[in-house]
Amino acid sequence: MTEMNDKKQTYRELLIIAVGELICICLIYGGFALLHKLDQRVLIGGAVGGLTVVLNYFLMAVGVNAAADRAETGDPARGKRIISLSMVGRYALMIVVLVVGAKSGLCNVVAMVIPLALFRVILLIGEFFRRKDG
Repeated sequence: MTEMNDKKQTYRELLIIAVGELICICLIYGGFALLHKLDQRVLIGGAVGGLTVVLNYFLMAVGVNAAADRAETGDPARGKRIISLSMVGRYALMIVVLVVGAKSGLCNVVAMVIPLALFRVILLIGEFFRRKDG
């Protein structure tokens, strides 16, 4: 039963991150529109940045759940390796996505990086939506 609750909590937090990133992207688009700089590169850059954050958070949650499962079955060393490999893989994936987006010329770099920079703020705001009982 706790595994189901853990999955529900993970999905709830992922939803909070996704909604927060969507709001962030809309604010980015609004800011660029006010500056009369909104174009296709900004739209793609904001979307790539926001989706990268959500994908990173999802992969982190999957890695943590896998590591916790390994620790519960009596193999905490393997769980620690899973966490380490997950972190390296997620960072490598983010670097590849961001470098390809920037070098391709399809993405506005500023619009792509702002969602990444505001991820911690979204996490802090998300704490207000977390249930006190669990």
